Amino acid sequence: MIHTYYKQLSILIIFLFLVACGDNNNSLNSAEENQIVSITTTNVNVSDIYFNFISQSQVNIEDAWHIGIVRDTENYNMPSFVPGDVQIAVYENEDFNALNSIPASYSNDVLEDHSVFGYEGSYEVLSYDITVHKVSVTNPNYIYLIKSDSDVFKLQFIEYLSGITVFQFAEIN
Repeated sequence: MIHTYYKQLSILIIFLFLVACGDNNNSLNSAEENQIVSITTTNVNVSDIYFNFISQSQVNIEDAWHIGIVRDTENYNMPSFVPGDVQIAVYENEDFNALNSIPASYSNDVLEDHSVFGYEGSYEVLSYDITVHKVSVTNPNYIYLIKSDSDVFKLQFIEYLSGITVFQFAEIN
């Protein structure tokens, strides 16, 4: 009888340990999925930049990429943001850290014409201020929601300095 009691108690302890570890793993996976990643690019004045959110790295133009920062040779070699083969919507009044799901209006908010993000576009990401002769992030408060296949990422441009772009992104559900 005592032997059966200890055997059942041991099984219960092992079961509780496995359940507790399983919950921790799910919490860790969830935290990893929504982790904010900060990126400092190479210099666009040296070569165009293409970035893949899934690999979290700069890639070549021949590789799969989600966003690019390229020299717009039609417009005085100005650096321009170029979305890849993605859907993209812009949100002006959202908190980057609080935006953790796709807004219900997303499909209506998608901008089909990606030229609006380039030099002098209505959602220009990088602009040139002739009074101080400096390129900077036009609207650092904008949040860009980018959807590629089943993956959705939030993106915010932080700074542009002498050809180098700083941005942050995270995957959202």
